[in-house]
Amino acid sequence: MEEPDLIVDYDAKAPPPLDPHIANVWLRATSNRFMDGYELEVSASFGEEMIPLEGDDFSLSVSFSIKKASINLQFINCQPDSIFERSSDTYAREEVDRTRRGFGIGAEVEATASTSLPIPEVQGAAKFEANYGGESSTTETRRRTRRWKQMGPQTIVVEDAGRILEGQLVDREKGWFVKPNPSCDASAVVATLTTRAEWIQFGRVDDVEPRGGIGKRAARFLKGKRSRDKDLFSLLLRTLAARGLQNALSRDAALAVYPHVLRKPVALDGLSGARPMAVPAGTPLRSIGVDSAVIDNFLDTDSQGRVAVLKQLGAPSEELQRILSENGGQSPRSERLFIAGTAPPSALASLEFTMSREAVPTSHWDAENKNRSRTDLVALGLIEVRDGKVHSLVPDNASAEDTLRHAAMKAPTLQSTREILLEDPHRTGVEIGEEIGMRFRRNYNSEASKLRVGNALRRWAIWLEPHLVDPTNAKGAARLRISAKSERPGVGAPSFATPENIRKAQAALDQGTRAEDVAKMIGVSRATIYGWSKQGLVSIPKAR
Repeated sequence: MEEPDLIVDYDAKAPPPLDPHIANVWLRATSNRFMDGYELEVSASFGEEMIPLEGDDFSLSVSFSIKKASINLQFINCQPDSIFERSSDTYAREEVDRTRRGFGIGAEVEATASTSLPIPEVQGAAKFEANYGGESSTTETRRRTRRWKQMGPQTIVVEDAGRILEGQLVDREKGWFVKPNPSCDASAVVATLTTRAEWIQFGRVDDVEPRGGIGKRAARFLKGKRSRDKDLFSLLLRTLAARGLQNALSRDAALAVYPHVLRKPVALDGLSGARPMAVPAGTPLRSIGVDSAVIDNFLDTDSQGRVAVLKQLGAPSEELQRILSENGGQSPRSERLFIAGTAPPSALASLEFTMSREAVPTSHWDAENKNRSRTDLVALGLIEVRDGKVHSLVPDNASAEDTLRHAAMKAPTLQSTREILLEDPHRTGVEIGEEIGMRFRRNYNSEASKLRVGNALRRWAIWLEPHLVDPTNAKGAARLRISAKSERPGVGAPSFATPENIRKAQAALDQGTRAEDVAKMIGVSRATIYGWSKQGLVSIPKAR
């Protein structure tokens, strides 16, 4: 007699989520027959909501969202086999046959939706065939970038280039083939969605009705003008919130748990073993418990004491160092932000020049290396300026090129650029510059600045790893590889010093217009006008 199949145990419950509008995860089997194995899909959605942080004599509501999440699956009494067919750098094609009558014209437009068939040779264009006076059909090819990637046989990570996670970013992804253990009365797959303190994003703070003495002091503290202390306080709250969300399932902050439990079709009291994840469901937490004594101690001490409180609490060291360095704190030279101001061959030549000599005066060094390589090499920790001289920090017997490549490989901006290009090798310089600005909190306000920064970092990334260029884009790939090896500047921001702009600027200056107003009229900074004056492009009349 054939053994009866398993059934879904809908009575099995999991710990309640923080708030399903902030983060939620769920599982679904593609079949209702389980004993011979079944395919399992995972989905996750994200958003932003107000959440109270509560403790003794303290309550403060904050806008809670996350920038990165991890989804880990635990398999109980069953054997999983990963069947993911694609990762986050996915191109997808959708063919839609549409029949229509009447007048049609040829067109080509960009599309953003997608389906599931990987086609790396397609770049996301939708093409319409022309047909005059009859029927016409349409084939659409679309591209999308997935916001998740597999990080092991049982874990996927969700992130959106440093942006806040929003919407259903994991949509019924078929990831595992699960085979229950036939000797057990019940089996389960438990999905746990977690985050960390450095991935949490606090937006606005609802300080209209802070409760408790500590809560009111915290609200007044957040209204202060010292951005450094406010950033430190935000890091404190995020670290305490992450601790308050820890549970027995994960050391990270657990935001949601979903159990997919199967059992034999017998009475519950007839099961031979304990049912997995049979705990009271309860309601969503909708609040986070925090240690208000730590907050009280933080508010009572000075700036140095606040840093000590964060270190003792175990706040993320990289996030703490970033806040200190951005607000005037002392940080190691090797942690200065690398912005790729010069081409890799030029930086290499400057490094070889420095390594071949003793300490060189800065004026002599700048005269020999007429580029921005000094800033880049200092940011990479390969040289330092001390007592008006440039000193090499590279051992004499080391290879200059190997040392430069190794230092550049560890630069956070280039690591982020590499991730962006691996996710989508067709990203433009403007898109790369925009994402770098968001990740490292740099204000690149103009398209020209984003283009300059994005193209410069992409050039270095391709110099380090030529395979980051999509080989199917023949012309573009060749151009980018040549640019990475050339000492000439790549494609960057166009110059505003056009003959027409020079004529307009000079005419306005001759009429007595201030340099500041001329700069606004042309669309440049005041420093640019004075720079043109030094170059002899315009003449600024002396004040009477």
